[in-house]
Amino acid sequence: MTSLTCVASPDAAPSESVWLLATATAAPAMARRHVAEQLQTWNLKTLISDVALIVSELVTNAIMHGGGPVRHSLRLTSLPDRATSLRVEVVDSGRGWDGAAPRSPFADADECHGRGLHLVDALAAEWGHEVLNDGHTVWADLAVPAAV
Repeated sequence: MTSLTCVASPDAAPSESVWLLATATAAPAMARRHVAEQLQTWNLKTLISDVALIVSELVTNAIMHGGGPVRHSLRLTSLPDRATSLRVEVVDSGRGWDGAAPRSPFADADECHGRGLHLVDALAAEWGHEVLNDGHTVWADLAVPAAV
């Protein structure tokens, strides 16, 4: 049985958290827990459900199609218009895909797979991917609600 490893990066700024996951079936659940704990710490509770779903889908895809190890991160970024964005990234050691991100039609009703990136597309303000020298990153950006 592969053990799950969580590493909060010691180099991460207070506005960034990074975790390393073993490629195990429990990895998506562990990633959801990481997201919930970090967003609680940042007082961004309203984003927990959406971000947990996004990270779960991206980690699942990374394990199924990319290979390990899998790293996921959350990063808050101040935008030029003074808004704040939350970036969710999942990195794996796979080749990724060539060209634009897959935009296949919805899966048939009886299919078990094929909806993850559609969910990410529906929840994120923007999302995309980048092929790296040693892997593949899929990211999603969400708008952070303004403080009341």
